[in-house]
Amino acid sequence: MNHLFVQTLRRVAASAAVFALALGLVLVGAPSVARAGDGSLDLGYKNVGVSFGNSKQWTGLRLNLQDKGIEQINGLNVTLGKPGQSPAGSVNGVSLALISTDAGSINGLNVGVLGLGGDHLRGVNLAAIGFGVEKDLVGIGLAGIGMGGGDMKGIVIGGIGVGGDNMDGVAVGLIGVGGETMDGIAVGGIGAGADVIRGIGIGGLGIGGKRLEGFLVGGLGVGGDVVRGVGIGGLGVGGEKLEGFFVGGLGTGAKKFTGFGIGGLGVGAEDLRGGAIGGLGVGADIFKGVAIGGLAAKFQNARWFTVGAFNRASFEMVGVQIGVFNMTELLHGVQIGVLNYAGNNPKWARILPVVNLNL
Repeated sequence: MNHLFVQTLRRVAASAAVFALALGLVLVGAPSVARAGDGSLDLGYKNVGVSFGNSKQWTGLRLNLQDKGIEQINGLNVTLGKPGQSPAGSVNGVSLALISTDAGSINGLNVGVLGLGGDHLRGVNLAAIGFGVEKDLVGIGLAGIGMGGGDMKGIVIGGIGVGGDNMDGVAVGLIGVGGETMDGIAVGGIGAGADVIRGIGIGGLGIGGKRLEGFLVGGLGVGGDVVRGVGIGGLGVGGEKLEGFFVGGLGTGAKKFTGFGIGGLGVGAEDLRGGAIGGLGVGADIFKGVAIGGLAAKFQNARWFTVGAFNRASFEMVGVQIGVFNMTELLHGVQIGVLNYAGNNPKWARILPVVNLNL
């Protein structure tokens, strides 16, 4: 009987001790709760421990229905509801949101079941649907549908697409990628476009922009105001100004072309300097370099070396023409073909077989 009574007293004492400890933790945390006035239940000391509710400053584990007006949260932060705005707040560590997040700065591992949002996102950012960033994202971003916002640096992948102001790193969108400036690698299932693309650009259908620089591949085509580097287009490559090496399944063309161009059907430009190979022909107003056209090589003014079944420089040819029929009004060089016409030669030498020349 005495033994049973002693055991009962021990159990009561142990329960009282546990209750007293819990009450002490609550009372220790109570001053911070009262000071913040944010409706949270905090179990800890000096804003460290476990917090239930909208504590403004906390380090440790924090569980809340709706974040609003937070200042600084460090550790594991779990938010269940739609967030309010916290433009000056920061969350550091691991942030888990059932709906989404919204704070001035979110750093670390950030997971949104539906989405993510904030001024600055840094670290690893994962969202089932998508997220938006007001100012910048630095690190890794993965979204089931897509993401968009300000500047993005790192690796960003959107199920449908990715869009931003300035993007540095790797951007992949199953449908498309777009922005103002993109530096690095841009891959769009359908296409990629920006004012400026520098690096590697790949588009299932095409790549386009105001200025493209680097290695560019478009399933149908590559086009821009200024394109520099290497460009490959299933149908063609075109722009106001091309500089580099370009291949178009059907054709390659620009107002001013400097470099080497290959077109399944042809290569054309107003001003063409370098080398050109066209399945059917090559044509330009002004040409300087080496041109090979399957059927025709037609220019107004040409220098150096041109080849085509019908080879014509309507005003002047300086160099060598090789073709079945070669023709120019002013020849300063050599024509080699079945029939050659040089309008500035004496009448008897204007049309000659095999070789014609004016040195």
